[in-house]
Amino acid sequence: MNNSPANSNERLKNAQEISEFSSFADSLNDGLYATDPAGRLIYVNLALVKILGGEKPEEIIGRSFLDFIEPSYKEVMKQRYKAYQHSSVPSSLITVRIIRKDGSTGMIEIRPGAPGHPGFSRGVVRDITEIRRTETQLRETESLYQSIVELSPDAIVLSNLEGAILDFNEKALKLFNYDRKESVLGQWIGSFVAPSEQKAMEVLIIDAIQKGERLYSEVNLVRSDGSTFLGEVSAKLLGTINGEKPLLMILARDITERKATEDQLRALSVTDPLTKLFNRRGVTLAAEQELRHTKRTGGVLTVMFMDLNGMKKINDTYGHDMGDSVLVSVAQALRETFRDSDIIGRIGGDEFVTVALNAAMETVEPMITRLRENLLNCDYPFAVTLACGAVEYGQEYDLSFSQLLKQADSEMYNDKRQE
Repeated sequence: MNNSPANSNERLKNAQEISEFSSFADSLNDGLYATDPAGRLIYVNLALVKILGGEKPEEIIGRSFLDFIEPSYKEVMKQRYKAYQHSSVPSSLITVRIIRKDGSTGMIEIRPGAPGHPGFSRGVVRDITEIRRTETQLRETESLYQSIVELSPDAIVLSNLEGAILDFNEKALKLFNYDRKESVLGQWIGSFVAPSEQKAMEVLIIDAIQKGERLYSEVNLVRSDGSTFLGEVSAKLLGTINGEKPLLMILARDITERKATEDQLRALSVTDPLTKLFNRRGVTLAAEQELRHTKRTGGVLTVMFMDLNGMKKINDTYGHDMGDSVLVSVAQALRETFRDSDIIGRIGGDEFVTVALNAAMETVEPMITRLRENLLNCDYPFAVTLACGAVEYGQEYDLSFSQLLKQADSEMYNDKRQE
């Protein structure tokens, strides 16, 4: 044995280099390995020990790599390893499932290095378990997203922040009258909004994006044939499924019929079905609004309470159909007498109310006279007459509409007693 100082220094140098390499290898996140011709592990770094479910290298060294490979992958691994041993170039990337010491499974990528001494191998191992799990979750999420989008009762449009359309579900195609998704992809989302409302809609979207809030708006939308409809649009900024760039998700629906129904219901809630005048609720809402305006501006208005004389006798003698006809005639006479801006309503069986806006008592009195003259022209086998009481609202009296109505009612009874 040669124990010369030169050889001793060389061995010391080699030991130091090995120690430095081991420290470096153990600091890596990827696993490193070397195997002998029989496929047994003769070197592993700490990262590979952890990947294979061990705690110390001694638990792994001496075992075959195949011990950690899931059975369904073993035959492929044997063939790849055999081919690698007889090759002079590095093998391509290998992806296999492993079984760790604790029985759990994972996915790894093996990147074999260039073959070393005959039969020996070495390479890098990366744990891709979480990556594969994330990829699976993303695929499932994307699949779920597509299912939700296509099953949604609303039109769903995805665009980037520049407004270019990226996705358009089936409901959107039907809503905007398109046959194929390819016809709209890349179009500007603003082109589906009526030109007169595009700028306002753009401002709303930008404001919602900047504030991170959900946008909601009713806007006229445009179909492919140029026809328009009233749409309900909501939009929300969201990240893409892979988290790269934010997207704008827009939901739209046609609310033309709903709005028409709402208008009908709203009209029914404030309209007397027989005379088509305001009912008590309609008169009260409209009168209170005008009264607030009059108080602010220092104006004047006059409230009139009217009662149809002899209504019970008409119903008892001629029947309720005749009574209803008379009520309709009175309503028509009120419309012909008062201005379109005045508030006219039927608040009870034979009771009517009119609120003359910007009209003092001296202005209203000729109107009442003209109303009674108009009623004389009604073609019935009896006279149609009204008892009427009127109260003027002025700034010197801080009265509510209900108080004014009560006073006008009292005046009406005074008028009835004088007949």
